[in-house]
Amino acid sequence: MFEEKSKVERQRMAWAVLLSSFVICMVITIAIPFTANALVQNLSESLAISVQSNQGTVGIENTTGVRSALLAGEDVIIGPGERVLTGGTASALIAVNPPNEELLLARLQVYSNTDLTLLEAETPRFGVSDRTHVLSLKLDDGRIRITIPEFGERPSFVTIASPQSDITIQTPGQYTIIVNNDETQATVQTGALSVTAVNEGGTLALAENQRTVVPTGSDPVGPLETERNLIVNSDFSQELNRWTIFPWNVERADQPAGHVRVLDAGDEPRLNISREGVGHADVQVRQSVNQDVAEVESLRLLVTFRILGQSLEVCGIDGSECPLFLRVNYVDGGGFSNTWQQGFYAAGDPVPNVQPDGCITCAMVQDTHERVPLGQEYFYDVDLGEEIARQGRIPPRFIESIILVSSGHSFEIEVVDIALLAAD
Repeated sequence: MFEEKSKVERQRMAWAVLLSSFVICMVITIAIPFTANALVQNLSESLAISVQSNQGTVGIENTTGVRSALLAGEDVIIGPGERVLTGGTASALIAVNPPNEELLLARLQVYSNTDLTLLEAETPRFGVSDRTHVLSLKLDDGRIRITIPEFGERPSFVTIASPQSDITIQTPGQYTIIVNNDETQATVQTGALSVTAVNEGGTLALAENQRTVVPTGSDPVGPLETERNLIVNSDFSQELNRWTIFPWNVERADQPAGHVRVLDAGDEPRLNISREGVGHADVQVRQSVNQDVAEVESLRLLVTFRILGQSLEVCGIDGSECPLFLRVNYVDGGGFSNTWQQGFYAAGDPVPNVQPDGCITCAMVQDTHERVPLGQEYFYDVDLGEEIARQGRIPPRFIESIILVSSGHSFEIEVVDIALLAAD
Protein backbone atom coordinates (compact mmCIF):
# COMPACT_ATOMS: atom_id res chain seq x y z
CA MET A 1 0.00 0.00 0.00
CA PHE A 2 2.81 2.39 0.92
CA GLU A 3 4.73 1.57 -2.26
CA GLU A 4 1.64 2.20 -4.41
CA LYS A 5 1.09 5.59 -2.77
CA SER A 6 4.72 6.48 -3.28
CA LYS A 7 4.48 5.49 -6.93
CA VAL A 8 1.47 7.78 -7.41
CA GLU A 9 3.32 10.70 -5.83
CA ARG A 10 6.30 10.13 -8.10
CA GLN A 11 4.00 10.13 -11.12
CA ARG A 12 2.39 13.37 -9.99
CA MET A 13 5.79 14.96 -9.52
CA ALA A 14 6.87 13.76 -12.94
CA TRP A 15 3.78 15.27 -14.53
CA ALA A 16 4.31 18.49 -12.61
CA VAL A 17 7.90 18.72 -13.80
CA LEU A 18 6.87 17.88 -17.35
CA LEU A 19 4.05 20.44 -17.40
CA SER A 20 6.24 23.10 -15.75
CA SER A 21 8.97 22.48 -18.29
CA PHE A 22 6.43 22.74 -21.10
CA VAL A 23 5.05 26.00 -19.73
CA ILE A 24 8.55 27.47 -19.25
CA CYS A 25 9.49 26.36 -22.77
CA MET A 26 6.38 27.98 -24.24
CA VAL A 27 6.98 31.20 -22.28
CA ILE A 28 10.57 31.35 -23.48
CA THR A 29 9.52 30.48 -27.05
CA ILE A 30 6.99 33.32 -27.08
CA ALA A 31 8.70 35.89 -24.84
CA ILE A 32 12.14 35.96 -26.42
CA PRO A 33 10.94 36.70 -29.99
CA PHE A 34 8.33 39.12 -28.65
CA THR A 35 10.91 40.95 -26.52
CA ALA A 36 13.43 40.92 -29.35
CA ASN A 37 10.85 42.31 -31.77
CA ALA A 38 9.89 45.01 -29.27
CA LEU A 39 13.53 46.00 -28.92
CA VAL A 40 14.05 46.03 -32.69
CA GLN A 41 10.92 48.13 -33.18
CA ASN A 42 11.43 50.61 -30.35
CA LEU A 43 15.16 51.14 -29.88
CA SER A 44 16.17 54.49 -31.35
CA GLU A 45 19.19 56.72 -31.89
CA SER A 46 19.63 60.44 -32.41
CA LEU A 47 19.37 62.13 -35.79
CA ALA A 48 22.27 64.36 -36.81
CA ILE A 49 21.16 68.00 -36.58
CA SER A 50 23.78 70.27 -38.15
CA VAL A 51 23.48 74.06 -37.80
CA GLN A 52 25.53 76.46 -39.89
CA SER A 53 25.53 80.23 -40.07
CA ASN A 54 24.09 81.52 -43.33
CA GLN A 55 24.74 85.19 -42.58
CA GLY A 56 26.08 87.01 -39.56
CA THR A 57 26.61 85.53 -36.10
CA VAL A 58 24.15 82.87 -34.93
CA GLY A 59 23.65 82.12 -31.23
CA ILE A 60 23.59 78.51 -30.00
CA GLU A 61 22.28 78.08 -26.45
CA ASN A 62 22.85 74.72 -24.74
CA THR A 63 20.62 73.03 -22.17
CA THR A 64 22.29 74.86 -19.28
CA GLY A 65 21.66 78.28 -20.80
CA VAL A 66 25.25 78.89 -21.91
CA ARG A 67 25.34 80.65 -25.28
CA SER A 68 28.08 80.38 -27.94
CA ALA A 69 28.60 82.22 -31.23
CA LEU A 70 28.47 80.49 -34.61
CA LEU A 71 30.16 82.49 -37.37
CA ALA A 72 29.56 82.36 -41.13
CA GLY A 73 31.20 79.29 -42.65
CA GLU A 74 31.09 77.35 -39.37
CA ASP A 75 28.75 74.54 -38.36
CA VAL A 76 27.90 72.66 -35.18
CA ILE A 77 25.85 69.59 -34.17
CA ILE A 78 23.07 70.30 -31.67
CA GLY A 79 20.92 68.02 -29.51
CA PRO A 80 17.50 68.13 -27.83
CA GLY A 81 16.97 71.14 -25.60
CA GLU A 82 19.39 73.40 -27.47
CA ARG A 83 18.27 76.68 -29.08
CA VAL A 84 19.17 78.45 -32.31
CA LEU A 85 18.94 82.23 -32.03
CA THR A 86 19.33 84.73 -34.88
CA GLY A 87 19.47 88.50 -34.47
CA GLY A 88 18.48 91.21 -36.90
CA THR A 89 21.36 90.56 -39.33
CA ALA A 90 21.82 86.80 -38.97
CA SER A 91 20.30 83.70 -40.54
CA ALA A 92 21.03 79.99 -40.32
CA LEU A 93 20.69 76.71 -42.20
CA ILE A 94 19.84 73.44 -40.43
CA ALA A 95 20.30 70.03 -42.06
CA VAL A 96 18.65 66.91 -40.63
CA ASN A 97 20.31 63.59 -41.52
CA PRO A 98 20.34 60.02 -40.24
CA PRO A 99 23.46 59.28 -38.17
CA ASN A 100 26.53 58.68 -40.33
CA GLU A 101 24.56 59.15 -43.58
CA GLU A 102 24.38 61.94 -46.18
CA LEU A 103 20.67 61.32 -46.85
CA LEU A 104 18.83 64.61 -46.28
CA LEU A 105 15.64 64.23 -44.24
CA ALA A 106 14.86 67.94 -43.85
CA ARG A 107 16.37 71.36 -44.48
CA LEU A 108 15.40 74.36 -42.35
CA GLN A 109 16.12 77.92 -43.38
CA VAL A 110 16.11 80.04 -40.24
CA TYR A 111 15.53 83.74 -40.91
CA SER A 112 16.58 86.74 -38.82
CA ASN A 113 15.09 87.43 -35.38
CA THR A 114 14.14 83.80 -34.81
CA ASP A 115 14.09 81.70 -31.63
CA LEU A 116 14.01 77.97 -32.43
CA THR A 117 14.46 75.05 -29.99
CA LEU A 118 15.13 71.42 -30.86
CA LEU A 119 12.88 69.22 -28.71
CA GLU A 120 13.40 65.74 -30.17
CA ALA A 121 15.28 64.17 -33.09
CA GLU A 122 15.20 60.38 -33.25
CA THR A 123 15.30 57.56 -35.78
CA PRO A 124 14.95 53.77 -35.34
CA ARG A 125 18.24 52.05 -34.58
CA PHE A 126 17.38 49.05 -36.78
CA GLY A 127 16.34 49.21 -40.42
CA VAL A 128 13.55 46.62 -39.99
CA SER A 129 11.67 48.87 -37.54
CA ASP A 130 8.31 50.25 -38.70
CA ARG A 131 8.73 53.54 -36.84
CA THR A 132 9.24 56.90 -38.54
CA HIS A 133 11.97 59.50 -38.26
CA VAL A 134 10.82 61.96 -35.58
CA LEU A 135 11.72 65.67 -35.53
CA SER A 136 10.11 67.94 -32.95
CA LEU A 137 10.75 71.69 -32.78
CA LYS A 138 9.52 74.70 -30.82
CA LEU A 139 9.34 78.05 -32.61
CA ASP A 140 8.78 80.85 -30.10
CA ASP A 141 9.38 83.71 -32.50
CA GLY A 142 10.52 84.35 -36.08
CA ARG A 143 10.33 82.59 -39.40
CA ILE A 144 11.51 79.24 -40.77
CA ARG A 145 11.17 77.61 -44.17
CA ILE A 146 11.18 73.81 -44.14
CA THR A 147 11.96 71.55 -47.09
CA ILE A 148 11.25 67.82 -46.71
CA PRO A 149 12.46 65.81 -49.73
CA GLU A 150 10.63 62.78 -51.06
CA PHE A 151 10.80 59.99 -48.50
CA GLY A 152 13.18 57.09 -49.01
CA GLU A 153 12.47 53.83 -47.26
CA ARG A 154 11.19 55.51 -44.08
CA PRO A 155 8.80 58.48 -43.71
CA SER A 156 9.35 61.43 -41.39
CA PHE A 157 7.07 62.83 -38.69
CA VAL A 158 7.71 66.53 -38.02
CA THR A 159 6.02 68.65 -35.36
CA ILE A 160 6.45 72.37 -34.68
CA ALA A 161 5.04 73.87 -31.48
CA SER A 162 4.39 77.61 -31.24
CA PRO A 163 2.68 79.73 -28.56
CA GLN A 164 -0.57 79.57 -30.57
CA SER A 165 -0.55 76.15 -32.28
CA ASP A 166 0.84 72.69 -32.83
CA ILE A 167 1.76 71.89 -36.45
CA THR A 168 2.18 68.37 -37.82
CA ILE A 169 3.88 67.53 -41.12
CA GLN A 170 3.95 63.99 -42.51
CA THR A 171 4.21 64.76 -46.24
CA PRO A 172 7.23 65.78 -48.35
CA GLY A 173 7.05 69.40 -49.47
CA GLN A 174 7.99 73.00 -48.71
CA TYR A 175 6.51 74.92 -45.79
CA THR A 176 6.88 78.34 -44.17
CA ILE A 177 6.08 79.00 -40.51
CA ILE A 178 5.99 82.55 -39.07
CA VAL A 179 5.43 83.21 -35.36
CA ASN A 180 5.05 86.39 -33.31
CA ASN A 181 3.28 87.39 -30.09
CA ASP A 182 -0.09 87.75 -31.82
CA GLU A 183 -0.32 84.81 -34.22
CA THR A 184 1.18 81.85 -36.04
CA GLN A 185 1.08 81.65 -39.84
CA ALA A 186 1.60 78.34 -41.63
CA THR A 187 1.96 78.18 -45.41
CA VAL A 188 2.09 75.12 -47.64
CA GLN A 189 3.87 75.74 -50.92
CA THR A 190 3.88 72.03 -51.75
CA GLY A 191 2.80 69.11 -49.54
CA ALA A 192 0.25 69.04 -46.70
CA LEU A 193 0.09 69.71 -42.97
CA SER A 194 -2.36 70.00 -40.08
CA VAL A 195 -2.60 72.82 -37.53
CA THR A 196 -4.21 72.53 -34.08
CA ALA A 197 -4.86 75.59 -31.91
CA VAL A 198 -3.33 75.34 -28.44
CA ASN A 199 -6.20 76.95 -26.52
CA GLU A 200 -9.36 76.21 -28.50
CA GLY A 201 -8.23 72.85 -29.87
CA GLY A 202 -9.63 73.39 -33.38
CA THR A 203 -7.74 71.62 -36.18
CA LEU A 204 -7.32 72.62 -39.82
CA ALA A 205 -5.74 70.60 -42.64
CA LEU A 206 -3.87 72.49 -45.36
CA ALA A 207 -3.03 71.30 -48.88
CA GLU A 208 -0.74 72.71 -51.54
CA ASN A 209 -0.86 76.50 -52.01
CA GLN A 210 -2.87 77.08 -48.84
CA ARG A 211 -2.23 79.15 -45.73
CA THR A 212 -3.67 79.58 -42.25
CA VAL A 213 -3.43 82.13 -39.45
CA VAL A 214 -3.86 81.10 -35.80
CA PRO A 215 -4.45 84.17 -33.60
CA THR A 216 -3.60 83.86 -29.92
CA GLY A 217 -6.50 82.16 -28.10
CA SER A 218 -8.42 81.33 -31.30
CA ASP A 219 -8.95 78.50 -33.78
CA PRO A 220 -7.08 78.38 -37.11
CA VAL A 221 -8.48 80.70 -39.77
CA GLY A 222 -8.59 79.43 -43.35
CA PRO A 223 -7.63 77.90 -45.67
CA LEU A 224 -6.43 81.20 -47.09
CA GLU A 225 -4.76 82.09 -50.37
CA THR A 226 -0.98 81.99 -50.41
CA GLU A 227 1.93 82.99 -52.60
CA ARG A 228 2.16 81.59 -56.14
CA ASN A 229 5.46 80.22 -57.36
CA LEU A 230 5.91 81.61 -60.88
CA ILE A 231 8.71 79.13 -61.64
CA VAL A 232 7.83 75.62 -62.80
CA ASN A 233 10.03 72.68 -61.74
CA SER A 234 11.78 75.00 -59.33
CA ASP A 235 13.43 72.13 -57.42
CA PHE A 236 14.63 70.26 -60.56
CA SER A 237 12.64 67.18 -59.54
CA GLN A 238 11.68 66.86 -63.23
CA GLU A 239 15.28 67.14 -64.40
CA LEU A 240 15.57 70.19 -66.71
CA ASN A 241 11.94 70.23 -67.85
CA ARG A 242 10.84 73.83 -68.62
CA TRP A 243 14.45 75.05 -68.43
CA THR A 244 16.46 75.98 -71.54
CA ILE A 245 20.25 75.53 -71.64
CA PHE A 246 21.97 78.01 -73.93
CA PRO A 247 25.18 77.05 -75.77
CA TRP A 248 28.40 77.52 -73.83
CA ASN A 249 30.37 80.66 -74.61
CA VAL A 250 34.07 79.62 -74.52
CA GLU A 251 36.74 82.25 -75.09
CA ARG A 252 39.53 79.96 -76.33
CA ALA A 253 38.94 77.49 -79.13
CA ASP A 254 41.41 74.99 -77.65
CA GLN A 255 39.58 74.86 -74.31
CA PRO A 256 36.57 72.73 -73.35
CA ALA A 257 33.05 73.76 -72.47
CA GLY A 258 31.54 72.58 -69.20
CA HIS A 259 28.59 70.47 -68.04
CA VAL A 260 25.02 71.34 -67.09
CA ARG A 261 23.13 68.44 -65.50
CA VAL A 262 20.87 67.44 -62.64
CA LEU A 263 22.67 65.25 -60.11
CA ASP A 264 21.48 63.56 -56.93
CA ALA A 265 23.10 64.69 -53.69
CA GLY A 266 21.77 62.82 -50.66
CA ASP A 267 18.83 61.58 -52.76
CA GLU A 268 17.94 65.18 -53.61
CA PRO A 269 18.11 66.52 -57.19
CA ARG A 270 20.35 69.54 -57.74
CA LEU A 271 21.27 71.53 -60.80
CA ASN A 272 25.03 71.12 -61.18
CA ILE A 273 27.06 73.44 -63.45
CA SER A 274 30.79 72.79 -63.72
CA ARG A 275 33.73 73.62 -65.97
CA GLU A 276 37.48 72.93 -65.90
CA GLY A 277 39.60 74.99 -68.26
CA VAL A 278 41.73 78.04 -69.02
CA GLY A 279 40.22 81.32 -70.17
CA HIS A 280 36.69 82.60 -69.89
CA ALA A 281 33.57 80.44 -70.29
CA ASP A 282 29.95 80.97 -69.34
CA VAL A 283 26.57 79.31 -69.74
CA GLN A 284 22.97 80.39 -69.17
CA VAL A 285 20.04 78.30 -67.94
CA ARG A 286 16.75 80.13 -68.51
CA GLN A 287 13.06 79.67 -67.83
CA SER A 288 10.41 81.83 -69.52
CA VAL A 289 7.96 83.15 -66.93
CA ASN A 290 5.75 85.63 -68.83
CA GLN A 291 3.61 86.66 -65.86
CA ASP A 292 1.89 89.96 -65.11
CA VAL A 293 2.86 91.11 -61.61
CA ALA A 294 1.47 94.64 -61.69
CA GLU A 295 -1.11 93.93 -58.98
CA VAL A 296 0.86 91.66 -56.65
CA GLU A 297 1.56 92.82 -53.11
CA SER A 298 5.03 91.29 -52.99
CA LEU A 299 7.40 89.43 -55.29
CA ARG A 300 10.06 87.39 -53.48
CA LEU A 301 12.99 85.64 -55.12
CA LEU A 302 14.42 82.72 -53.14
CA VAL A 303 17.32 80.48 -54.11
CA THR A 304 19.30 77.83 -52.22
CA PHE A 305 22.70 76.96 -53.66
CA ARG A 306 26.36 76.34 -52.94
CA ILE A 307 29.58 77.24 -54.71
CA LEU A 308 31.83 74.19 -54.72
CA GLY A 309 34.82 75.81 -56.38
CA GLN A 310 36.13 78.74 -58.44
CA SER A 311 39.59 79.48 -59.83
CA LEU A 312 39.16 83.25 -60.25
CA GLU A 313 39.08 85.45 -57.17
CA VAL A 314 35.88 87.42 -56.56
CA CYS A 315 34.37 87.72 -60.07
CA GLY A 316 37.36 88.54 -62.26
CA ILE A 317 38.95 91.81 -63.34
CA ASP A 318 35.67 93.32 -64.58
CA GLY A 319 33.42 91.75 -61.96
CA SER A 320 31.65 89.93 -64.79
CA GLU A 321 32.75 86.34 -64.06
CA CYS A 322 30.91 85.24 -60.94
CA PRO A 323 30.39 81.50 -60.47
CA LEU A 324 26.70 82.34 -60.12
CA PHE A 325 24.58 85.25 -61.31
CA LEU A 326 20.82 85.49 -60.79
CA ARG A 327 19.13 87.52 -63.51
CA VAL A 328 15.51 88.54 -63.94
CA ASN A 329 14.37 90.05 -67.23
CA TYR A 330 11.31 92.26 -66.69
CA VAL A 331 9.23 95.15 -68.00
CA ASP A 332 8.94 97.98 -65.48
CA GLY A 333 5.94 100.11 -64.64
CA GLY A 334 6.96 102.64 -67.30
CA GLY A 335 6.93 100.01 -70.05
CA PHE A 336 10.72 99.69 -70.40
CA SER A 337 12.60 96.37 -70.51
CA ASN A 338 15.28 95.88 -67.87
CA THR A 339 17.42 93.18 -66.30
CA TRP A 340 18.07 92.85 -62.57
CA GLN A 341 21.20 90.95 -61.55
CA GLN A 342 22.84 89.66 -58.37
CA GLY A 343 26.27 88.01 -58.38
CA PHE A 344 27.75 85.55 -55.85
CA TYR A 345 31.31 84.39 -55.24
CA ALA A 346 33.16 82.36 -52.58
CA ALA A 347 36.89 83.14 -53.01
CA GLY A 348 39.02 86.27 -52.75
CA ASP A 349 38.51 89.80 -51.48
CA PRO A 350 37.42 92.76 -53.63
CA VAL A 351 40.22 95.11 -54.71
CA PRO A 352 39.22 98.33 -56.54
CA ASN A 353 40.33 98.37 -60.20
CA VAL A 354 41.74 94.84 -59.82
CA GLN A 355 38.85 92.59 -58.84
CA PRO A 356 35.82 94.82 -58.17
CA ASP A 357 32.84 93.89 -56.02
CA GLY A 358 30.42 94.61 -58.87
CA CYS A 359 30.21 94.15 -62.61
CA ILE A 360 31.63 97.28 -64.25
CA THR A 361 30.65 96.20 -67.79
CA CYS A 362 27.05 95.09 -67.06
CA ALA A 363 24.32 97.54 -68.04
CA MET A 364 21.85 96.10 -65.56
CA VAL A 365 20.10 96.94 -62.31
CA GLN A 366 22.50 95.43 -59.79
CA ASP A 367 23.93 95.61 -56.29
CA THR A 368 27.43 94.63 -55.19
CA HIS A 369 28.31 90.95 -55.45
CA GLU A 370 27.65 88.88 -52.36
CA ARG A 371 30.27 86.61 -50.83
CA VAL A 372 29.14 83.19 -49.56
CA PRO A 373 31.06 80.44 -47.71
CA LEU A 374 32.85 78.04 -50.07
CA GLY A 375 31.27 74.59 -50.19
CA GLN A 376 28.43 75.51 -47.84
CA GLU A 377 24.74 75.67 -48.71
CA TYR A 378 23.44 79.22 -48.72
CA PHE A 379 19.97 80.69 -49.12
CA TYR A 380 19.22 84.10 -50.63
CA ASP A 381 15.83 85.74 -50.18
CA VAL A 382 14.93 89.17 -51.53
CA ASP A 383 11.75 91.14 -52.20
CA LEU A 384 12.44 91.89 -55.85
CA GLY A 385 10.16 94.94 -56.12
CA GLU A 386 11.60 96.54 -52.99
CA GLU A 387 15.17 95.81 -54.04
CA ILE A 388 14.73 97.34 -57.49
CA ALA A 389 13.02 100.39 -55.97
CA ARG A 390 15.86 100.70 -53.42
CA GLN A 391 18.25 101.06 -56.36
CA GLY A 392 16.19 103.96 -57.72
CA ARG A 393 14.43 102.02 -60.48
CA ILE A 394 10.74 101.43 -61.25
CA PRO A 395 9.56 98.00 -59.98
CA PRO A 396 8.42 95.30 -62.42
CA ARG A 397 4.92 94.98 -63.81
CA PHE A 398 5.71 91.98 -66.04
CA ILE A 399 8.28 89.20 -65.53
CA GLU A 400 9.67 87.86 -68.79
CA SER A 401 12.21 85.26 -67.65
CA ILE A 402 14.64 84.17 -64.97
CA ILE A 403 18.22 83.16 -65.79
CA LEU A 404 20.96 81.35 -63.92
CA VAL A 405 24.40 82.31 -65.26
CA SER A 406 27.59 80.49 -64.32
CA SER A 407 30.90 81.93 -65.47
CA GLY A 408 34.64 82.17 -64.90
CA HIS A 409 37.55 79.90 -65.83
CA SER A 410 37.15 76.77 -63.67
CA PHE A 411 34.11 76.65 -61.42
CA GLU A 412 31.37 74.41 -60.01
CA ILE A 413 28.04 75.31 -58.43
CA GLU A 414 24.92 73.47 -57.28
CA VAL A 415 21.43 75.00 -57.20
CA VAL A 416 19.04 73.19 -54.86
CA ASP A 417 15.90 75.19 -55.65
CA ILE A 418 14.78 78.58 -56.89
CA ALA A 419 11.38 80.20 -56.42
CA LEU A 420 9.73 83.45 -57.47
CA LEU A 421 6.80 83.88 -55.09
CA ALA A 422 4.01 86.33 -55.94
CA ALA A 423 1.57 87.31 -53.17
CA ASP A 424 -1.69 88.66 -54.59
